[in-house]
Amino acid sequence: MKKNFINIFSKYIKNNNKIIPSKVKTSDVGNTKYFPPVSREWKNSIYVFNSNNLKNFPMYDININSLIKSFFNLQFNYKFLFKKYRPYRRRSFSLNKIYASKAELKHTNNKAILTVYVYNREKISLLKKIKILNKSFYDKVRLLIYKNKKILGFHNAEDNNIIYNKAIKALLYKNLKLLRKYKLRLSLNKYKFEEKLLYKLKNFLVKYYNKKVEFNIVNIRSVVFHTDFFTKIITSKLLNRKANILAAMDTILNKVVLPKVNRIVEKSLEKKSLSLVENKYKYLNLSFILNNNNLSEVLNKLYYNMIIDYYNRNLNKDYFRIYEIIFNSINYKNMGGIRLEAKGRLTKRYRADRAIFKVRWKGGLKNIDSSYKGLSSVNMRGYAKPNLDYSIFTSKRRIGAFAVKGWISGKK
Repeated sequence: MKKNFINIFSKYIKNNNKIIPSKVKTSDVGNTKYFPPVSREWKNSIYVFNSNNLKNFPMYDININSLIKSFFNLQFNYKFLFKKYRPYRRRSFSLNKIYASKAELKHTNNKAILTVYVYNREKISLLKKIKILNKSFYDKVRLLIYKNKKILGFHNAEDNNIIYNKAIKALLYKNLKLLRKYKLRLSLNKYKFEEKLLYKLKNFLVKYYNKKVEFNIVNIRSVVFHTDFFTKIITSKLLNRKANILAAMDTILNKVVLPKVNRIVEKSLEKKSLSLVENKYKYLNLSFILNNNNLSEVLNKLYYNMIIDYYNRNLNKDYFRIYEIIFNSINYKNMGGIRLEAKGRLTKRYRADRAIFKVRWKGGLKNIDSSYKGLSSVNMRGYAKPNLDYSIFTSKRRIGAFAVKGWISGKK
């Protein structure tokens, strides 16, 4: 009886546990997960022993973001540039300015690193105005020369030259005056990214954290590459009650260029590759991998062969560089899709009608790796996906409040 009692429990026990050494790797490892940086996972990453020191940090973040925004919106006094006074409300509606995202903070023991994404629309506008100004000046001078030659035979040549010279001087003075304004504004725009003015902003931020502050400013080439930029632009446009909501969204979507890919191949299941680094060495210690070899030689030997096998190309090793290998290994560097939502009191009439909800999108927001390829992904902040960037901006009009939301998805 005792023997049968033991067999009842031992019969259904599944002993699938295997004892594997901690550093031994077998050749069946698939692609590793994508682990986002700390600043992307948490907007403000800090650890302190006394939790009471963290109570003021949410308010600090609001004040710091407003300081950074005000710093990049600095302008010369209108009297200095001999311009008419423009109220702050009209200046804030202007789209020709420097857009700064919300700061991503990473704290260490002795300093705080602030990562700020910037889109310099003001510089693009000023350079375009200077180019147009130079072209228009030469066109007007050519026109004056043509008129002077045309009437030279009918009037006194000396009087014509005097009139011609006065017209050239007046035109030159007017253009130089405008060119001086543009050059001054362009110089101020340039100094905002240099230590000449950044140290003044740092002196304000040091008072909040009582430690050194280091800036990591990333220039974005297009306004559609960060959600904080285009959601802010749409919000400022919708403050005008005559603005068309869908037209404002379409202007952003028309700037988005998605890569042309084969959707069937992209959504196919990922097969385990035996050419990964984890499968090439039994132990993953650096001392074991290097084995008295140069690190650059090891990287070229490992990654060059892997990429050649993947793309089926016969590239020369002399033209292949390590920074190209590293860039190709970055995930979510291509845009996969964009989505815009606007909801609230957005009617054109001055009355509290029902809230309006408008949506526009291009591409998709799904994570290709986890949704189709069967690869695991890491969620940020417990719910946010690593391939998504999200932001929301709220504002109010005479009849009520509204909000604009934006999403951007990335893929390999």
